[in-house]
Amino acid sequence: MALAGLLVLVAGLCLGPVEESDLFFRLAAGEQFLRTGHVLHRNLFSFTFPDAAYLDPAWLFDVAAAGLFRVGGFVGIALAKTAVVLLVAFAAYRLCRRRGASDVATALVLGPGFWCVRERLVERPHIFSLLGEVAVLRLIADVDRRRVWLVIPIVALWANLHAGAFLGPLLVFSASVGAFLDGERPRGRRLLVAASISTAALLATPVGVGIVRYLSFHVGIFDLHPVDEFRALTWRSDAPFVLFATGALLVLAIPRRTAWQERFPALGLVSLALWHVRFSADAMVVLAIAALPALSAILDRLAKARLARALLVVAFFAAAFAPRIAESSRGGRFLALGLDASTLPLDAIRFVEEHGLRERMYNDFETGAYLLWQGYPRYRVFVDPRLPAYPAAFHRLLGRTDFHTEFGREEWTRAMAGLGVESALLDYAGINRRVAFWDPETWALVFRAKDSRVFVRRLSKWKDLIARFEIPATFDFSVENGAVTLPLRNPPATSPVPTCEWQLRLGDLLFDLDSGKSDRALGAYRAALAADSGCLARQRELSLTSWIGSLDVAAGRFAQALPLLDRALAVTPDDTAVLTNRALAFEGLGRSSEAHEVWARLAVLAAGTELGKRAAERAGAGH
Repeated sequence: MALAGLLVLVAGLCLGPVEESDLFFRLAAGEQFLRTGHVLHRNLFSFTFPDAAYLDPAWLFDVAAAGLFRVGGFVGIALAKTAVVLLVAFAAYRLCRRRGASDVATALVLGPGFWCVRERLVERPHIFSLLGEVAVLRLIADVDRRRVWLVIPIVALWANLHAGAFLGPLLVFSASVGAFLDGERPRGRRLLVAASISTAALLATPVGVGIVRYLSFHVGIFDLHPVDEFRALTWRSDAPFVLFATGALLVLAIPRRTAWQERFPALGLVSLALWHVRFSADAMVVLAIAALPALSAILDRLAKARLARALLVVAFFAAAFAPRIAESSRGGRFLALGLDASTLPLDAIRFVEEHGLRERMYNDFETGAYLLWQGYPRYRVFVDPRLPAYPAAFHRLLGRTDFHTEFGREEWTRAMAGLGVESALLDYAGINRRVAFWDPETWALVFRAKDSRVFVRRLSKWKDLIARFEIPATFDFSVENGAVTLPLRNPPATSPVPTCEWQLRLGDLLFDLDSGKSDRALGAYRAALAADSGCLARQRELSLTSWIGSLDVAAGRFAQALPLLDRALAVTPDDTAVLTNRALAFEGLGRSSEAHEVWARLAVLAAGTELGKRAAERAGAGH
């Protein structure tokens, strides 16, 4: 029952829509192998640094993911991910039971442990590192039977699934140090030799010694490019794992409860998790396995109570099913698999493709993997999450936060020109500081919808596109407020948009920013209408003059409304709404005879309707 409850909980944490962006470049790399039979060694997916070395050893994961996608799409990948994590949970459970932990204690620790790191249970190669860690810890426990040497082929296979295979030799080495401290010198020597040979097994991948370069690149990457998974552990963002780890470490600190050869591997993984949060799931698995025997002794009485077992299973089933029941009660799906496209800038991607802007397009790190998978080989990307595929200087540029000044914008413009960028798609615009880097004198904003922005370099080949779509805005950014839209009152010097059209678009922007009618928007609209008739498109001129004229009538500004209404009637002489407002304006000005003429005309135009009836009454009243 305890094992069933644990597996149901873990399955509930895993079974959901695919949201992991890194999966996309994995699919692209795997598909490339399936097409060509060759492992990627160059950054073929990027137009910025196509000749840079790409030394990720996890080709086997990529190929497996691409093969699964061919068969079952994103649903198949989600199910396969769930199966791997369930295997991790089952293997960890069996190892803890083998080491003397009770079934209830094992489930009671592993269940919350997996919940704490649920955000790491995604479609990425590191789930195989979790499985590899359990396998290595199992072999360490059997060292007296000399099965520890199996760690060598395990690490070799592991390295072709995930570069995190270096954790295998690290665990064995940590256990060897602990064995020496425990006074078990023969065991310690055996483990030390196994650790040394398994370290060499890391080279058994198509990239060979390149795995060392690949791993070392990540050491200081957060200082260059602050990617979230490479940040240090914090209480604010990682409280559940911090509490779990603290509890496990307190148990490990109990004297004589746990041998040093079991403590040291756990302490090593906790140190890595403190350094980079990406190791939190690895630390959870190793901590749980190390602490459970001692914790089980504390929970022995609980383990013997049938009620406790039943409550544990009920709690795990509730944790797995309650969110799904709640979602289905809101009209959602009880079990939603496949791709979650809600976080993808699909509208912006359609726009850039419809208008031929993909060729040399800047994209953010976060969306690069999807663009790569969706567009290669026809299109290549500016950057994507394959960090070591790009030079450190490039990451330093993308990690800069001091482009707030005009000088900074000039520097960014020069950098983009040097990289051949002609357009840009930015997502997460509300919190994306790079949205403020694009100087409107050089870059035209041509798309603004949801949380995406598209800019185009002011080149002659994009002149017609800019004339059709340019939005009169630029952006500012601050940590306190995020990205702020700044309306541009006047068009940049090289903008092909006429001044009247610019003011019209400015009014539309201000109307949107102010969530409806605003004095700012009306001022811009009036400025647009101040231009000669015919400057604006005929339909826009009609809608704008009739709308603002109606507002003026409603506000009692009758003299101000009449020229606008007359201008609207010059476009559509029989517009009944405009004629109605014109009649009301004449009445407001005390020009009753002119008002009666308009009402009489309306009575004819709207004959048989309620408006026609009322117009006839008011026209008749005038006689």
